[in-house]
Amino acid sequence: MKRSEGRILTTHTGKLVRPGSGWPGWTLAPLNPDQVAHEVDVLVDAQLDIGLDVISNGQPSGIGPVDFYQVIEGFELKPVDVSDGESILSPNVMRFALRSWHQFSDFYLDMFERLGFSSEGGKFPPMFANRQVVTGPFKLKTLEPFQRDIEIFKQALKGKDVTEAFYCVIAPAWVEEFIWNEYYASDEDMIVALSAVMAPIFKTVVDAGLILQLDDPAISKQWEHLQRPPMTLKEYEQFIMIRVEALNAALAGIPEEMVRYHVCWGSDPGMHMGDLPLKDFVKMLLKVKAQGFSIEAAKSTHLHEWKIWRDVIKLPDGKILIPGVIDHTTNVVEHPEVIADRIIAYAQVVGRENVIAGTDCGMRGHATANWEKYKNIVKGAELATRHLWG
Repeated sequence: MKRSEGRILTTHTGKLVRPGSGWPGWTLAPLNPDQVAHEVDVLVDAQLDIGLDVISNGQPSGIGPVDFYQVIEGFELKPVDVSDGESILSPNVMRFALRSWHQFSDFYLDMFERLGFSSEGGKFPPMFANRQVVTGPFKLKTLEPFQRDIEIFKQALKGKDVTEAFYCVIAPAWVEEFIWNEYYASDEDMIVALSAVMAPIFKTVVDAGLILQLDDPAISKQWEHLQRPPMTLKEYEQFIMIRVEALNAALAGIPEEMVRYHVCWGSDPGMHMGDLPLKDFVKMLLKVKAQGFSIEAAKSTHLHEWKIWRDVIKLPDGKILIPGVIDHTTNVVEHPEVIADRIIAYAQVVGRENVIAGTDCGMRGHATANWEKYKNIVKGAELATRHLWG
């Protein structure tokens, strides 16, 4: 990974919507290859036009947590068996249901209603009417969708002045949040098997010369999952480290400097009052075999956490921090000076060369607001650069 040598570099977390495309959908049908190629061209140019340094393909093809079964064998789609009056917030319906959703059910039921995820007469929207169930051993069926995606991205990059490019792959522990285990003896056995079968995907990205970004909100969000009994911090560490060790095994042979690891607390525009503080899992986070760590840092629930790198733990030598400097859950566009202040706070505690300005997560706002926010990351990085380098 490139460092911020001489100036603060800028990036984001991977998922983009095209300028002028309005509100992003929560569930989008995968595009055909011809559409993907055009979309990636547009998104690459849009990133470079506003001056972003480390860019992605925008992830327009639709390979994500809920359709990962396309490339891995062992899944079976089964209808959700719901009782009369069962809520969409039920852990029987939604695999990643959180305790705080039930604590503030009036708010979250209204939020999901507004997002189009309501239920009428026990009939749930397609995303939640069926579940992906693990009914057999995992086996990688094909790498073709990833190889095609990567080739399209590389074609879009040709002849363009790009500082660095990264490609996102969902981490095994996040896949776990969307699947139901009916085959493996335990979820731990399942995650070890899933990590092993995903290893060739990781290698494919790196062999293509792209930085691999692993998207893993699960390392923070599993703390609040309704499907699991509440844990002590010690129990949670044991729970998470099994998943981190399985991921690291899948990364064997891949240089750490080719890997960045993204963690957040979810992109839903909710209350987030149950978020696990970063200080309680930061040591687990740093165990991942990655050079760069993309962390949510701009949302008001996490604005203060730059102090962790001053008071709790030192950023290890050779590592790079990618703090979010814009909030992904609001359309309010942060002023460049606010963004510069956020960058400077991190630079002063971990070293200016070890900071890349990023986003909290994939943006949930209107496309126009999103791109104005990205533009201000660049402007804020320029202000921070002048302050830090003179």
